[in-house]
Amino acid sequence: MKKNKIILILLLIFSICSCAKQEPFMDYVFSWDGDSAILGVELTYSAAQKDSTVFIFGDPSWGGQNDIFDVIKNIRSIGSDEELKIDEANRRITIYHNGAKKHRLAYEIDGSLLADKPTRSSQRELFRPVITKGVLTLVSKQFALAITDESNPLVSFSWRSYPENVNYFNSVNPSQIDPSEKLSIDYDNLSNMVLFVMGNNIGVKEYNVMGIPYYCVTTKEDKYGNDLQGNLSPFFESYLPNIHKFWNDTDFPFYFLSVTALQNNEKEIGGGGFGIKNGFVMKLGRKFGTREKYVTAHETAHTWIGIKMMLGEDSFDHQWFGEGFNDYTTIINLANSKIYGKEDFLYYLNEETLKPHYESKIKSVHNDSIATKYWTDYANYGVLPYRRGLIYAFYLDNQVRLASNGKFTLRNMLLDLHALRKAKKSDEILTVDDFINVGAAYVDKKELVEQIEHHMIEGQPIDFNNVKLIAEFNIEINNNIPEVSLIENADLSKIYRW
Repeated sequence: MKKNKIILILLLIFSICSCAKQEPFMDYVFSWDGDSAILGVELTYSAAQKDSTVFIFGDPSWGGQNDIFDVIKNIRSIGSDEELKIDEANRRITIYHNGAKKHRLAYEIDGSLLADKPTRSSQRELFRPVITKGVLTLVSKQFALAITDESNPLVSFSWRSYPENVNYFNSVNPSQIDPSEKLSIDYDNLSNMVLFVMGNNIGVKEYNVMGIPYYCVTTKEDKYGNDLQGNLSPFFESYLPNIHKFWNDTDFPFYFLSVTALQNNEKEIGGGGFGIKNGFVMKLGRKFGTREKYVTAHETAHTWIGIKMMLGEDSFDHQWFGEGFNDYTTIINLANSKIYGKEDFLYYLNEETLKPHYESKIKSVHNDSIATKYWTDYANYGVLPYRRGLIYAFYLDNQVRLASNGKFTLRNMLLDLHALRKAKKSDEILTVDDFINVGAAYVDKKELVEQIEHHMIEGQPIDFNNVKLIAEFNIEINNNIPEVSLIENADLSKIYRW
């Protein structure tokens, strides 16, 4: 009997300790009626041994963060006497706990668009979700509150109210199609963003791509006459399998493309969006065309260059690689999958890249000057690393092919860099020196060092007057602007094959 009492006491002590050391959590519960532009959010969270919690909403570095409190509204503490303080200038929301251990905060996310330019505001202000009749597309940066302490809570999401008979997709567990079922992730994974798509004007189709479930999530009908499921099917049938083969990599559990057609009151608003973990989210403001094919391909290609591989501590350090080399893998994979023909390929290389770059008045600015003006002067500085890096990737690919008599291409060098990245520890970064050391197996190392320093860092354009390309390409210089063409009978799908 004495032994049993001891065991019981120990169990009680263990139980009390467990309660006292409860793991931190954040539970989000959503409500949407299917018609309005308002999403209701309730957040229940724990904060043991703390007298207050400070949250931050929004991210100024993420695409035009202006008037953030026009999106998050009616913030209030519920179910307790806790005090609430809002600092709009710094986007801070402070909750004073007053002794409570469990806390509830409610607010609304307003997806209403500006009456005069709704599509433009939705595309340029990435924090603004799409919430309108029959359509909701929402990523975690558009509703989630960032915590300022060192806790690493378990975060959950579920829907309390939503329209009947809606299609639903989430990027945590796409096979879960019941919105009321709870989803859970670690707080750290919120930085990769979580997507929710819901509505009766939403269609979801699943594909099998090399044994991986892929999801095509689109609006069904729009004012532009798009058949978005049909527009995107070539990507699932050709482009995405080919880019997997390009990288010899199928190392993720699923992937998705999400395209929402907006109601456009302007003549020409194209497709803009952003990549998140295991997928790409696009907001579309016109007919899905050649430019939208490129955007979709470019962003999905970021799975490797830009996400799995990045040079430097920050994505802005060497965007000539993160954006420009990604752009090159984009257009050669579009050519390989025959989504781009000869005309589309050469148009992008010449008219979208070489011509505007060599005509640019800022083409020679130093790499370090790009980040500060990237968002404020995107038309000049934002496009610069794309063009500068693509031109160098095209040049380097030709030099690798020539040096090896066609045995190797830039792809071989990138595969080696990818292998090096996988061999490094998670907290180690890829460096420009890594890029150079890998490339030295294919071209002269000294020349590679000089090229990167001169053309990518200092920004001096490549002089194609003194450049030899493989036999399939011709290049002419007119008014200091290079223009590439293909010789007769040259086949892009043979040049770019793997």
